[in-house]
Amino acid sequence: MTTYELVTLSFSRDFEACRLMCESAERFVPEGIEHRVIVPRADLPLFAPLASARRRLVAEEDILPWWFRRMPMPSPRWRRLLRLPRRNIYITPFSPPVRGWIAQQIMKIAAADQSKADVVVHIDSDTVFVRPLRPEHLCPDGRVRLYRDPQPAGLETHALWQKVAGQLLGLPEKTFYGGEYIDSCVVWKTSVLRGMTQRIADISGSDWLKTLCRTPHFAEYVLYGVYADQVLGFDAAHLVPESFSLCHSRWSGDFESDEAIDAFISAVKPHHVTCLIQSTIGSSLDLRRDIFARVTDVAARQDMATESA
Repeated sequence: MTTYELVTLSFSRDFEACRLMCESAERFVPEGIEHRVIVPRADLPLFAPLASARRRLVAEEDILPWWFRRMPMPSPRWRRLLRLPRRNIYITPFSPPVRGWIAQQIMKIAAADQSKADVVVHIDSDTVFVRPLRPEHLCPDGRVRLYRDPQPAGLETHALWQKVAGQLLGLPEKTFYGGEYIDSCVVWKTSVLRGMTQRIADISGSDWLKTLCRTPHFAEYVLYGVYADQVLGFDAAHLVPESFSLCHSRWSGDFESDEAIDAFISAVKPHHVTCLIQSTIGSSLDLRRDIFARVTDVAARQDMATESA
């Protein structure tokens, strides 16, 4: 029997958004699926109310080796004066300083590598579930889902991530390997993920984590997708590629009017299990809660219509 786990990386500034996500998981995720929320150790007391019989809080320091640590950062004023990045910086004895965005991707890989489940579902703090999560969403036809859009994004960053993935995996150099794999609700088969980390180690001649610490630009979802697609092959990996997202997403741009909000809500599709409003969008918590509630209502009506058809 296939086992599943939800994994969320969060931190203090996203606590309220994470609370919304956890509330939705309590409502829509089957009880047999454990949820692991990973936060900096200093944030554990803040997140403690979110722990439950099915939700486990873990310090990010506990999924990383002792030599991979967050650097103490100065006050916001000194960050501005020194032109330091908004995100944290991590230091290791094996690499230059690691940007927080790269460290977060490394942590997602480490969390999946350490999971006891067959399948890991990455769900971010600013995402909520809007309808029941079912096994067929994650494993259609008995194979684990892989989000794969065959159309290139046409963005320089995506081309760079694809190129770096090829280098790390020992493939002929390309800027597009046949699919885009970045999404806001991503499903990984843990055995495939471990094959990917071993491949990175074999190609680099070094531990995968140290190798990624020394890689200034990469995307974890692209790495996994290119490995499954171009190294293993879908049949050997026992994966099924699907070009539609499980998430109804708003990545950028504020909701400038009621009409814009209505348009976003009405655009939800029956295959959308989750809904994302990017944390950088300047919407209040109350507005987010209202939008998520309205999207959930639309999803419920769609499900009722399907069941009665």
